[in-house]
Amino acid sequence: MHTLRTAYVSLCIYTLFSISPLLAQEGTPDTVKPWTTGGNVGINFNQVALSNWAGGGDNTFAIGGVLSLVGDYNKGKSHWSNQLGAGYGFTKVTDQDLRKSDDKLTLVSKFDHNATSTLLYSAILDFRTQFTEGLDYKTLDSAGEPARISTFLAPGYLNVGLGATWKPKEYFEFLIAPLSNRLIIVLDDDLSAAGAFGLDPGKKVKSELGASSRAQFQKEIMENVNLGSKLNLFAPYADITTIVVNWETLIAMKVNDYITTSISFDVIYDEQVDITRDDGTVGPATQVKEALNVGFGYVF
Repeated sequence: MHTLRTAYVSLCIYTLFSISPLLAQEGTPDTVKPWTTGGNVGINFNQVALSNWAGGGDNTFAIGGVLSLVGDYNKGKSHWSNQLGAGYGFTKVTDQDLRKSDDKLTLVSKFDHNATSTLLYSAILDFRTQFTEGLDYKTLDSAGEPARISTFLAPGYLNVGLGATWKPKEYFEFLIAPLSNRLIIVLDDDLSAAGAFGLDPGKKVKSELGASSRAQFQKEIMENVNLGSKLNLFAPYADITTIVVNWETLIAMKVNDYITTSISFDVIYDEQVDITRDDGTVGPATQVKEALNVGFGYVF
């Protein structure tokens, strides 16, 4: 029964995305190109070198890169937006090995069809994972090395949902999807055997039927300063009080055509993910990440 529910949700999403080009043929002259594409790429770095420095400190080096690609389809009452994002970075302090400081790969695809000027029928697909393995330097494995706690598609998260979007302003929208399915993917054999990320030991995929919501704000709040914030929530019907939170905020400031500054703030909470807390205990915890970056960027 559980498998049938999952297949039903996936079929609904696939059907709606498949018919989007047909729905998009309403009401717009053929001379208007429906597709718009673009993106940006950036690289940020930081370096400190000390020699006989009385105040003390460590030599540090950090570098990171980000890539964002967008492709939007608009025709008549139909709108299909696609966003691919990637980020990777590492840091080195004195004699330590290189340590990863950023690692993410995301794909968000959303189809909307206007019911009214501010209410839209919606389908959304949200996929998230990382590129390389993650290590917990506070915990050592049997060989005395930092414990391996994650890698590509371990975990991977795939959320699909059907619902409606309220969009009162061009810069703000709120989606609620009462028919949603969340897949938690752990393809790594060792992590799967350990029952990581809320899966039963030995299992590689867990499916949860539930409800999801998404609030998004994107606006230039002053000249050359852009604020973007996305809050994603998911509650499984099997335990409706257990809410998965993923909140991303980015303030991007443009110095000139090639130099940018950004401040990012991410918050994640998932009851099924055990974290080694600062006090040494293990269990669910609010994950917080803040980053201030200055670097080079190019918009295309």
